Amino acid sequence: MSVVLHAVSWRDVRLDEALTHAAPGSVALLSTPRTYHIALVSASGGVKTRKGSVRLEDVFEARFFDECAELRWVNIADGRGTAVFLTEDAAVLPAGSGERLPDVVATDTRTGAYLLWGRSAGSVNGWTTLSSERIGTIDIPAEIPAEQHAHVVTREYIAQDPDHGNAYVAEERLLRFDLATLENAAS
Repeated sequence: MSVVLHAVSWRDVRLDEALTHAAPGSVALLSTPRTYHIALVSASGGVKTRKGSVRLEDVFEARFFDECAELRWVNIADGRGTAVFLTEDAAVLPAGSGERLPDVVATDTRTGAYLLWGRSAGSVNGWTTLSSERIGTIDIPAEIPAEQHAHVVTREYIAQDPDHGNAYVAEERLLRFDLATLENAAS
């Protein structure tokens, strides 16, 4: 089984310009000098946490993802940076802009997950508050039952070195937040 991961990148782009390539409803992970936001991409092109909008001008690193694609952006200088769009579906690649990067041809993929801090304090309107004495609370856009744990699900793309034959993880995409059970937390 072979899976191809396609990519397009942009240089010297503002976050709001890069954000035009993220699908509405995509999850947004946003780092600012003072806080970390988990939000959703709105249909109007902004990002909204459970509590309101995030000022894009404050963000220095961002990841936007859904099951289909991931968009990453990092500030290089003065609010301008580099962005990359990754997807298995070549039909959803942004057309006519950016630089097409070499495809990653994966010999296999693996589903993985990163366990999130805290337990669910319950869900309201599609958002769950995770709470931990050590870190406080954070809201994620997922329905996680009270007292349960959550994780972010990933897909690793395993490629083979053409010269030596060694297998390695060539890339990883974030897919979604989900309920973490004992069975899938151990894998």
